[in-house]
Amino acid sequence: MTDEQALGAPQPSRPDDLPTADEAIEALTDRAGAFYSALMNEHFVLESARGITVSEASSRAALYLTTLSSGLVAFGFLARTDYALGFLMVIIPVVFLLGIFTYERLVETSLEDVAALDAIQRIRAVYSTTLPGAAKYFPRPMGPHGPNEMLPIGHRQSWIGVFFTTATAIAVVNSMVAGAGVAIIVVQSTARSTPSILIGLGTAALLAVLHGLYQEYRYASLRRFLHQTRETG
Repeated sequence: MTDEQALGAPQPSRPDDLPTADEAIEALTDRAGAFYSALMNEHFVLESARGITVSEASSRAALYLTTLSSGLVAFGFLARTDYALGFLMVIIPVVFLLGIFTYERLVETSLEDVAALDAIQRIRAVYSTTLPGAAKYFPRPMGPHGPNEMLPIGHRQSWIGVFFTTATAIAVVNSMVAGAGVAIIVVQSTARSTPSILIGLGTAALLAVLHGLYQEYRYASLRRFLHQTRETG
């Protein structure tokens, strides 16, 4: 017998002696307290997830803009050399593809943020029912002038909000990059500058509109999903 056994030290439980997760849940005496504890933990996890999505979106947007600005600076050094056109033919497709990937991920992170915010709002609604009069401490002001954290972001039926997202900002810049590339190709093929500029502008405008329509489609799909979740829940 060891000294610890002689002193009556507790021995580690064997796996066979431990209750299962379902048995532990069934044995809970304070289910209300356990529920609110789980609810607060879920709130914390959702807030952390929102912070991660915002951080990732900022990093990806910064990476794209840094790549674009670096390419423009490099082109400035080569503008008066014979390598300028070749450099543009290489860097523009690279920047454009990076912009497409960045835009798609920015849309994804935005949707993830909206879904997390929707879940947080439901949790706040539970908090407001804990005691009589508690609702005044968890307000949910509606309309364009309410605090950002409490608005139903992503639930608005108007498509105008699509113009004010980080994804749209990157999409517009990337569309201009693509338009510039198309204009360069046309002017090299036809040696006519005015039609080339018009075609480039038209390409940029078309791509910007397509990006906006795609983003609105994704938001509409998320709105339908969240609405169905509330109805089935």
